[in-house]
Amino acid sequence: MIASSRRLEQTNPQLALKLYPLNADAVVAWGVEALGKGDDNGQFKTIEQDVRAAIPLNAGDARIYSLLGEIMRRRGQDDAAYALFDHALLLAKTEIHALQWAIERDIGKQNYRKATDQLDVLFRRWPDRIEPLAPALPAIYSSPDAYAMLLARLGDDPPWRRRLINALSAGPTKGPDFAARLIRDLAVTPMPPTRPETARVLSSLLRHKQYDLAYRTFLLTLAPEEKDLSGFVFDGAFRQEPSGRVFDWSIRQQPGTTLTLPAGGDLSQSGEGLSLVFNETPVLRVGIEQYIMLPSGDYEIAFEASAFAAKLPKGLTWSLDCRDPGKTILRLDVPPGDYKERVVSAPFSVPHNCPIQMLSLRTNAIAESWSERYSGRILFQNIRISMVQS
Repeated sequence: MIASSRRLEQTNPQLALKLYPLNADAVVAWGVEALGKGDDNGQFKTIEQDVRAAIPLNAGDARIYSLLGEIMRRRGQDDAAYALFDHALLLAKTEIHALQWAIERDIGKQNYRKATDQLDVLFRRWPDRIEPLAPALPAIYSSPDAYAMLLARLGDDPPWRRRLINALSAGPTKGPDFAARLIRDLAVTPMPPTRPETARVLSSLLRHKQYDLAYRTFLLTLAPEEKDLSGFVFDGAFRQEPSGRVFDWSIRQQPGTTLTLPAGGDLSQSGEGLSLVFNETPVLRVGIEQYIMLPSGDYEIAFEASAFAAKLPKGLTWSLDCRDPGKTILRLDVPPGDYKERVVSAPFSVPHNCPIQMLSLRTNAIAESWSERYSGRILFQNIRISMVQS
């Protein structure tokens, strides 16, 4: 009978209880199922009787007390319900139902320290609860004292931090705003945000067209060693590997080319620079780009490059484009051939209705043609943008 009851406890808990009335798993499964149907024909009373009958031989099972607490809560007996939830948490501090109601009670009482402690327990044991609860956190932690509690806990780098930041970033506008505030404030703690955490928030802010907030967040979360790389073009000397953040270089390797950033000692005396090698094939896309934020005004762009037998049948161009709305600002051609440390520059202007721009390296090819094969290598030592005083 016991074995049969065990097999049926999830699929038919009522029958499982008839076969073995002391099956606690069947009691919990039936209670949850019955509660989901509401109090039809006074069924809560029957459920309560069955649950209480299971207590003597299952006194250490936190789920039993949590289920009984839910019955009391639905019957309007809140004091009794929370007493049972508290007892369930004494037996098992990770009992999910009791834990969630305890958190709600502590938030209602503005006991944010205890609520944050319990959220920590919940997210460690039940990480799948992060996504459903994340949208509520900006409102819950809106007061300065409450926010300080959450920030301090995230500063301890709990295992759920990145998942929470990702969940906030994926939500509506308040979520990305809140995530951006968190990572800015974490930047001055001993456990600053990681590059993947920052990258996710920045991408979300861009999707919501919060360009200024995204760029400010990027600058305020730079590591101390990265601050020297700042400028209208970030890391214009190609010194560090791409970080995945939208205001840093982004590389996607494309057919027919090999991009290396930084170039390394085999390709560059300093180890810095951007190496672009062509593989004797047609090239449609190059695959390096960076979002930049230039206020409206007059500028000059310049790059320094060295070429080694570079054949560019459909051209190679540094392109600067408005992204919202899409509009070309500048095309600056890269010369083919052989040369060393050549500087190429051009003036340009950014219009008023261009809040964010994209700097990218591209060809003019629109279709593959094997009669137009790219070959050779180009090493870009740097690229910079400077404002021109009128």
